[in-house]
Amino acid sequence: MLKIKQGVGKAAVIAAAVPVLLTATAGSASASTDFTWRSRATDHCLLWTRSSDNRYSVHNDYWCTTTSSQGGSWDDTQSGLENNGSGKYWAQKVHNTNVCLTSYWPGSNGLGPVYLENCSGPVNYYEQWEERWVGNGFNLVNRMTGLCLDGNGSGDMYALPCQSGNNYQVWY
Repeated sequence: MLKIKQGVGKAAVIAAAVPVLLTATAGSASASTDFTWRSRATDHCLLWTRSSDNRYSVHNDYWCTTTSSQGGSWDDTQSGLENNGSGKYWAQKVHNTNVCLTSYWPGSNGLGPVYLENCSGPVNYYEQWEERWVGNGFNLVNRMTGLCLDGNGSGDMYALPCQSGNNYQVWY
């Protein structure tokens, strides 16, 4: 399968001229390494940072470059997933690491925490994401909770119930 995920956002813009391209990308996105996710609402990157004590955190920010302490590069992979018989789930790993994007059940504030942790072996359901095509990008839906990766213009990341038309939940 072609590595066309990064072109999906551009393809959506020219969809009227090239409907075949959208048909080819309407399922799950293809695996890629050194991939950048962008929010449809803000055009900001899904960004990871690493502190001096090697703790990782995740944000939604305008920086898309990668250094040793921050970056927008992810490895989108199906390698090493727990029970992925359907083939529709993916792990989002900090590029060239074994650190996974993770979400758990919402707290009392209704927001599902989203953070980075060392990937389980095998990668568990909380660390797996379904990439659902929604016409102008993908909802990243956590396998265990069913919640969508969401954020805001201030850089905060969390998971909420998926909402049609919520561009803060659309990633390309």
